[in-house]
Amino acid sequence: MSAATNPRPQDVDQVHRNGDGIHRDSSGEPLPLMATVILLCYRQQSTIRRALESVLRQECRYRYEILVADDASPDATRAICEEYAAMYPDIVRMLPPAPNKGLIDNYFDAVLAARGKYVSDCAGDDEWADPHRLERCIEILEDNPAISVAFTSTETICEGISSPGHDSPGIPAGCAITGRDVLHKVLDHTDSIPYVLSAALYRRAPVAEALLSTPEILRCHDGGVEDIPLIAFLASIGDAMKVDMTGYRYYIEGESISNNLPHEKDYWFTARVSSMTYRLGRHYGLPVRAQLNHFKTKFSYMAAQARQSGNRALIADMLRRRRQWGLPLPVKAVAHVLLSLVGYHRHLRPKK
Repeated sequence: MSAATNPRPQDVDQVHRNGDGIHRDSSGEPLPLMATVILLCYRQQSTIRRALESVLRQECRYRYEILVADDASPDATRAICEEYAAMYPDIVRMLPPAPNKGLIDNYFDAVLAARGKYVSDCAGDDEWADPHRLERCIEILEDNPAISVAFTSTETICEGISSPGHDSPGIPAGCAITGRDVLHKVLDHTDSIPYVLSAALYRRAPVAEALLSTPEILRCHDGGVEDIPLIAFLASIGDAMKVDMTGYRYYIEGESISNNLPHEKDYWFTARVSSMTYRLGRHYGLPVRAQLNHFKTKFSYMAAQARQSGNRALIADMLRRRRQWGLPLPVKAVAHVLLSLVGYHRHLRPKK
């Protein structure tokens, strides 16, 4: 693409913002819209300003938009976002009000509504951590056609204490990771997935095309999450590159979809994600043996949650899944099954 249609910072004499917030070239013409940052929110009136302002602080020479995807919040979340849309009408855009969709449809509907060449996101209770993140990631994708994703490291804030995120362990910054390696990592993950989706920037066009042609590969309602299917898809079309920065700040506050769940809910969350992971592995042509680490770990964990819940039906469900998938049951899972069947779990519960 030529500089005339896609001006890069080095191709423009003066790239600046007018009072309207739009990035313009030296002649005053708006630059092409390069990125959409989807702001996902639901009932987050106490944190949504922090999230919005962290994205608005980006020092980026490229033009970008913030697309607010509020999922029918019953509190003041949407009203606060509308304030920002009124203050920054050329940057902040709201999806129209709609009945509650749930995380998956809310996310992918926003991807289809995005106008930028690239897409990233921010949850309404988290924030972006580096003001140069968007510009750095855009430049990597512009300079490397074989890269489908550029991503940063993260940090976690729990009860006011900061710690490095558990994503992308051992992956050096500045190096490309083959899509095949990422696919294996995300579909055989035992702890952390290769990168946090909210810390990534990816190409919108192939994702939008897949949402229209094979939506079931991305809108995985059976798994209840949006990140694993999307990371797997992006890995199937290109490589990924880690940027040398901490670009996303993740807050752990109370109970989330995968944090501090009761045993039964935790069991069903893990079971749904593992079923989806199995299905995606078959879609992308991974042999079952390439996912054995995942299922060994998850079966042991599911058996432990089933035993601790005291619900033997969960043990039966886990054994049914094992037979259906034709996978061996690890030793730890067998131990939990036996303890559950003899009722030993009652002895392990704390006395009142």
